[in-house]
Amino acid sequence: MRVIVGIPSYNNAETISFVVRQAAEGLKRHFGGGIVVNADGGSTDGTREAVLNTPVPDGVEVHSFVYKWPIPGKGSAMKELMEFAVEREADAIVFVDSDLRSIRPDWIRLLAGPIEEGYHFVAPLYIRHKWDGTITNNIAYPMTASLYGKNVRQPIGGDFGVSRKLMEVYLEDEEVWKTHVARFGVDIFLTTTAIARGFRIIQTALGMKIHDPKDPAASLGPMFNQVVGTLFMLMKQYEDAWKDVRAIEPVPVFGEFRKGEPEPVKVTLELLEIKAKELFSNYEPVLRRALAPATFEGVKEVLKTFEFDDRLWSHVLYDGAVAYRDGILEEAEPLVPLYFAKTADFVKRTMDMSTLEAEKLIKERAKVFLEEKDYLLERW
Repeated sequence: MRVIVGIPSYNNAETISFVVRQAAEGLKRHFGGGIVVNADGGSTDGTREAVLNTPVPDGVEVHSFVYKWPIPGKGSAMKELMEFAVEREADAIVFVDSDLRSIRPDWIRLLAGPIEEGYHFVAPLYIRHKWDGTITNNIAYPMTASLYGKNVRQPIGGDFGVSRKLMEVYLEDEEVWKTHVARFGVDIFLTTTAIARGFRIIQTALGMKIHDPKDPAASLGPMFNQVVGTLFMLMKQYEDAWKDVRAIEPVPVFGEFRKGEPEPVKVTLELLEIKAKELFSNYEPVLRRALAPATFEGVKEVLKTFEFDDRLWSHVLYDGAVAYRDGILEEAEPLVPLYFAKTADFVKRTMDMSTLEAEKLIKERAKVFLEEKDYLLERW
């Protein structure tokens, strides 16, 4: 099987050489060689030099280019990495993030191996700290599982395996790459498209994910807007795929699941609460129109106590999806203060929990979203 490893990057000189080395070793060990290719967004810190100067085993080629797609972002890099893979008639592409510190050569086998067995999309299954991946835990996972009925735990995990056939589907409509898919919307686009179009999907057990996590209060606002905007856009496109779903099915797992407690992630609780209140006052007029009256009154109460139950949170996102479809919300950004409030609630609730204990709450959240699906259908 011809496997290409694609690494999108922007100013990742400190971490990317390690990723290239592990990927190259994985290609050599498990597939007899292959290509590691980096698509860069015009880094100024020597990222591309770091890639090209990394020693790799015989039989592995290393390429690096600056992507040409005019919208700067991770999705633009991944688009051109898939085009590169299709041109070279690869059977599979493995995407890995450029800031990974936990990647091992075995990850390449774990992400590409299932494609040899007839799967088209391989999603990562990691052990992550309870406060890492707040957009995943609060939005992408419960929404994807409850809407499309597939229990994909990391739908925006960043590290994926994709078959040649599915690459061609992702590239068939150039217009989609002019949306938030060109930025951080790309991961939810890859996952949702694979599920909604009926491709065979599987998860793969990668163990710990250790990377450069972001404090949600400090840096995740634009990512929220791009991920959630794409998720809402795809709900309109694929409504026939989710409307009749009434159960969440397990998704098979490739490989052995490892246990452990990941390194802690810093979250500034006070800043989350301050930003939630400040931004809510900025967006209050549009939120009053976007949310159902009972939802709007509910979130006003939440901002006094920061106790935010999953049922109300599901109504926020479902109301938001309807408002996005109807043009009341042109972007998902006005929902950011409510995401901050929900994240604050989760941090407080899980303060004394292990990652495993917190995980139970996240799984329960997906079930609540499924229970509330009639609310969405009534509003839709």
